[in-house]
Amino acid sequence: MILVINSGSSSIKFKLYKKEPSQDNQTVLEGIAERITLDGILTIKYKDNRTTWNMDFQNHESAVKGILSKFQDLGVIKTIDEIVAIGFRIVNGGSITEPTIINDKVYKAIFDSIEFAPLHNPGALVAIDAFKKITPNAILVGNFDNAFHHTIPKSNFLYPLPIEWYKKYNVRKFGFHGLSYQYIVEKFAELAKENKENLNLVICHLGSGSSMACIQNGLSLDTTMGFTPLGGLMMGTRSGNIDPSILEFITKKLSMTISEVTEMLNKKSGLLGMSEISADMRDLILASAKGNDNAKLAVNKYEQTVADNIVTFVNRLPYVDAIIFTAGIGENSPENRQGIIDKIKILNVNLDQTANNEKNDSFKLISANSSAIPVYVIRTDEESMIYQNTLSFLK
Repeated sequence: MILVINSGSSSIKFKLYKKEPSQDNQTVLEGIAERITLDGILTIKYKDNRTTWNMDFQNHESAVKGILSKFQDLGVIKTIDEIVAIGFRIVNGGSITEPTIINDKVYKAIFDSIEFAPLHNPGALVAIDAFKKITPNAILVGNFDNAFHHTIPKSNFLYPLPIEWYKKYNVRKFGFHGLSYQYIVEKFAELAKENKENLNLVICHLGSGSSMACIQNGLSLDTTMGFTPLGGLMMGTRSGNIDPSILEFITKKLSMTISEVTEMLNKKSGLLGMSEISADMRDLILASAKGNDNAKLAVNKYEQTVADNIVTFVNRLPYVDAIIFTAGIGENSPENRQGIIDKIKILNVNLDQTANNEKNDSFKLISANSSAIPVYVIRTDEESMIYQNTLSFLK
């Protein structure tokens, strides 16, 4: 068995796969351990049944033990050694450019990158520590969200700041959601029967955390997220790009520290901040339909930001094979897809309303025949990408 782990400071999402690839569904089960250090809730979906247990998760190690014990109770594994490899999603691995076995050097790189991903990397490390202790015979593989973007040229990843900030402190655009982009590029190449090295794409990964990627010849040319996942597009609770002078202005007005204001930019801004209603796009679409002006403002702002970046990225490419929507909003919100495309004025891109409004499957063309650029919806699967990456180390 191969286990895929996405760990936060108080939760561990997991998905268990068969070791040997097969034609049928390779997923065995999936679930999440939540409220770690508070009390503990474990939910597992197995054979179309979803079961929840109240647990005592004092730390990540006890959560890992609880997860694995339930695997055994369900009869999925007899012994822990049946899990031969574990793939971890890690947001920032610094200069690491591909999936790799987690040895002392890689562990240090993850630790050293905490300052670039303080909300994500610590959770990954405590999960790695727990599994290393409890599953000592399993191969541990790091899969890095920023690694896909290592092909971005210096002219695109550098900020217009003193160059010594980059040379001394590595202040640069890293980019994130790389596992999703890797999956989408490979999936589109497979289904379109094209070599990924020939593909030029604009991918819109739109969810609670939103970003976009400009893909040239199958590689990342540019992306919207930057030094941290706070930069780029407006998101559920994140501001995205703003005038940096706002930070100094608000720290003085509210007598707050830079850290406190940054916390607000991360957790109380974006859709939530503008609407004063919700960070969930579904709530805002409903509120907009009922005439709530703040909800309309937030939705329109979000759609306009995505539309503007589509135009920017199309302009970077010699031609575009497809514009692709993916992730929670991108996959499931025909209203937002239509709103975004309607706000693109300079390109002859338009949707087939019937196709756009149909319930989404894993791969769907939603543009009209008259559209100058095909538009697709593709369901992303970052866990599957981690599984494939991890599986390669067993061959």
